[in-house]
Amino acid sequence: MSSVARSSGRRDGWSPPPFATRLPVIGLVVVVGLAAVVRPAAPAVFLGLLFLYLIGRAFAARSAIAAHLVPSAVAAVLPVAAILVWRSLPEPGADPAGADCASLIAPPALWRLLEAGVGLFALVLLVRDRAASFGELGFRRGSRSVVLIGLAAVLLVTPISIYAGTKLGGSELGQLFFGTYALNLAQPLALLPAVVFAASNALAEELAYRGAMRVWLAPTLGVVGANLAQAIVYGLSHTGDDFAGPEGMIPAVVATIAVGLAAGVIARRTKSLTIALAIHAAADIPIYFYWACRLG
Repeated sequence: MSSVARSSGRRDGWSPPPFATRLPVIGLVVVVGLAAVVRPAAPAVFLGLLFLYLIGRAFAARSAIAAHLVPSAVAAVLPVAAILVWRSLPEPGADPAGADCASLIAPPALWRLLEAGVGLFALVLLVRDRAASFGELGFRRGSRSVVLIGLAAVLLVTPISIYAGTKLGGSELGQLFFGTYALNLAQPLALLPAVVFAASNALAEELAYRGAMRVWLAPTLGVVGANLAQAIVYGLSHTGDDFAGPEGMIPAVVATIAVGLAAGVIARRTKSLTIALAIHAAADIPIYFYWACRLG
């Protein structure tokens, strides 16, 4: 056998040890996790990942390592990195007197809608470039029972989350996360921008975390490792000035990691993001009230 044939055979049958395969992927996850916490670093992290993806594509035919890692691992974290870049920008605030509460173009609703557009744009480009599909990421309706559970979740979780979320201002739980606040609840039309805010946020995060990260990291990190990775980064993305100090931020991170893990398991078991999307959107509705309908 010629040296060329032997070289080709080694490349085609290349199967690196688990540690050699997983270490660089874990490194990618760590870098994106740091960008989630240190938001000013997010643009540099995104550009670095994009450069790595493009270089990997160029050398995929020549390098077994590039062919093995780039198509899934780097693509898995790029949509999250794109969303983090958007969140690194100064977020416009709503009228402190609650005047934006019922407006469809209230800054919080419009901001999250544009954020969803950024994440979806990145995903569309990656799906097309990889000849993949949104269906493989779980963006499918699912079985009839999955759809019924999703509808039931919306009908059940929405009123519960609105009641609980808008009544927390004077409670110890509400103060733990956001400090003491009062909300303007006198405008029923506020539900419209709240739905835009919640649906946009849920769609972007579920596709980026439970979709791209969970699915495209699985070939190297395994099903459990990929689910754990997306949940941890998802939890770390819920940090910053949104909470009333570390005493509020730490419980929020722990809670969102747990929620991310559960959502990942549900998405895998049902092969659909329908239930996770429904619960996520319903639970995010009161967050809009906090941002746009807060009186103090």
